[in-house]
Amino acid sequence: MTESTLPVSRFQTLLLREWMQHHRGWLIMLGAPLVIAALLLIFGSVHFGDSEAGPRTSPNPSATALAMIAMVATQGVLLAIAWLMLVLQLTGLARRDQQDRSIEFWLSLPIGHAQSLSATLLMHLLVVPCFALAVGLLVGPVMAMLLVIKVHGVSALWSLPWPSLVLAAAVVALRLALGTALALLWLSPLLLGAMAASAWLKRWGLPAMIGGIAMLGLWAEKVYGSRVVWETLTELLFEAGYAMLSTVARGHNFRFDPRDEGSAALGELPAWAGTDALASLQALASPLLLGALIVAGGCFMLLILRRQRGA
Repeated sequence: MTESTLPVSRFQTLLLREWMQHHRGWLIMLGAPLVIAALLLIFGSVHFGDSEAGPRTSPNPSATALAMIAMVATQGVLLAIAWLMLVLQLTGLARRDQQDRSIEFWLSLPIGHAQSLSATLLMHLLVVPCFALAVGLLVGPVMAMLLVIKVHGVSALWSLPWPSLVLAAAVVALRLALGTALALLWLSPLLLGAMAASAWLKRWGLPAMIGGIAMLGLWAEKVYGSRVVWETLTELLFEAGYAMLSTVARGHNFRFDPRDEGSAALGELPAWAGTDALASLQALASPLLLGALIVAGGCFMLLILRRQRGA
């Protein structure tokens, strides 16, 4: 193995360490909702519109629309769960190695603090959400079949345009994966700020960060009559939302008719996703993002400084 491949190998080992330490919890958190949803579809009932109109006249969505909704919803729900796990674990990650004393082991290895910390952040902030999308992409067809069978019967499965549905689901997964990466850039000062505050102030870190931002915002508003703090926070949150689904977040919805028996919307989805992704990428050319990344870089350095002390 050459010297150039050693850093890559070490970084992969760090990522594997994160997976081995947390994979059971991640799999349970992602698998439990899928099992519950499958059981509800098998043993529960699904109704659309006015149930008194009867099964022949009730306005049920078409089988194609139901399959598409189920596949996309599966990805969306699992991605939301992954983000929830991120929020719950974020502040604990800052002090994890000190709490379990593994910091002594990591300090003895020929691995830089930046590399070790980057692996932790990459796994929790990006790899796990993308893994959730991959699970949703694989399980989505199963959920789609269960939902279509429940509403339209087994015979409806043979009429579904499965290649178009799978392609549409893959396009959505790629768009959401890109959106996740871009949203993390916009939210990086808040996420890394919370971690840095927790690393230095322990359990008081997050309350101190929230209180500090609130005091700064009130001070700027009362003394200078400026709402720059609140407007900056709002803009960061909105831009993170735009990064996930730019055109939808800005009020330009994707045209989708649940009564359409064909696959017109499926054919339009790749072009729409490309346009939506391009809009999110263009939004990166912003002074706000540059400032956010500078603040995030400062917070990252604070995390490294805290790890160097090893206490």
